[in-house]
Amino acid sequence: MKDRFGLETRGDPEAVSALEQAVGALFAMQPEAMGFLKTAASDPDCALGRMLGAYLGLMSSERGPGAAGLARMGEIAPADAREAAHLAVIRAWAAGDWAGASRRLDDLLETWPTDPIALNAGHQLDFFLGDAARLRSRPAKALEAWDPADPAYPYLHGLQAFGLEELGDYPAAEAAARRALEAAPRDVWAQHALVHVLEMQGRSQAGLDLLEARRADWGHDHFLKVHTSWHAALFALESDGPERALALHDGAVWDGGPDPLAMTLIDSAGLLWRLKLDGVEAGGRWDRLSEEWALRDEGAWYAFNDLHAVLAHCGAGRLERARALVDRMAEAAANPDPAATNAQALRSAGLPAAQGVLAFAEDDFEASVAFLAPVRRLLSVFGGSHAQRDAWQRTLLVAALRAGETGFARVLVDERLAERPESPWSRARLTELDALSR
Repeated sequence: MKDRFGLETRGDPEAVSALEQAVGALFAMQPEAMGFLKTAASDPDCALGRMLGAYLGLMSSERGPGAAGLARMGEIAPADAREAAHLAVIRAWAAGDWAGASRRLDDLLETWPTDPIALNAGHQLDFFLGDAARLRSRPAKALEAWDPADPAYPYLHGLQAFGLEELGDYPAAEAAARRALEAAPRDVWAQHALVHVLEMQGRSQAGLDLLEARRADWGHDHFLKVHTSWHAALFALESDGPERALALHDGAVWDGGPDPLAMTLIDSAGLLWRLKLDGVEAGGRWDRLSEEWALRDEGAWYAFNDLHAVLAHCGAGRLERARALVDRMAEAAANPDPAATNAQALRSAGLPAAQGVLAFAEDDFEASVAFLAPVRRLLSVFGGSHAQRDAWQRTLLVAALRAGETGFARVLVDERLAERPESPWSRARLTELDALSR
């Protein structure tokens, strides 16, 4: 039967309807998606329902859930070209060829431009790859192809807003995000894009005001609640100080409880490392975080995750554990397979970024600068957002200050102030630099 997007979809009417609802809930980052998905996947004829489940496992960014999602998908004999195309994407992604999976999604969306599963998976994969151009262009093409009357259409503006922000077009990103939020107030991804704009411009108080004003829309359970709380903590660190940031960490980011998602651990490590750079002690939080990362050693599956594990181990003073992980990353970087996307990311910037943090933790600030400076404009290759990767940019600046490289430090401070003229942290580094230069 044809779904509401005009695409032939195998399955009984109830399963196809549930699949549509699951995709709509995913665009809104709402947990109801899992119930709809369970209904869709329970129909043995609804292959795309099981494939969407596999995509969600891969979107966790962890090898374990990705493999589990693939196993639950089972053996599928594609009934048509679209199912075969999705199966090829999933297999490439699961095999570690993330860049190849992205290209296959390009081909799929060229043939079926209204495919919501491909667009949703592609947007998340582009984020994991740090591919800002694709983060913008996929939603832009969907806006041309989709029916504007479809209930999910406003969410496309939110997707596009995030891509525009990652490309540095902040006015256009803010306009697209606000357009999406006017039509769909529950669009936490559009709000997320707007929050990123404010973060990148150093508008911390505006960020806190926005999140407080929209708390009714994002404060309930959804897939982005923890990450939104992380953004609130970053704003609070700039505007209110470390005590408020730590309170948000413990109350909303990660309280040390069991079975956190990798993305939760990423947010925790990124926030605590910023505090460490400011000389703020985080106590036992580092130990819990290091232990949790050690439990999920996945053999250099995704550089972005491993880099945050290095932050955690270094923050906890577990330098032997950090060195062992950096060694494994070096081994993975030596993989000559051109389809091994993680190896390419490690060779390009991921491994030097890890080595730079380790050198910083060893108080070898000159070496930290030597590792980080050459790759400071290449960090997007290991994924994530500009806001998340700012942990390494801050590390470079603090390392330059501590190494006495005042000329280079001034270049870095000037760049930050040009982008974030209102940033208290950047202005504090300028004051520190001026004191060193006297």
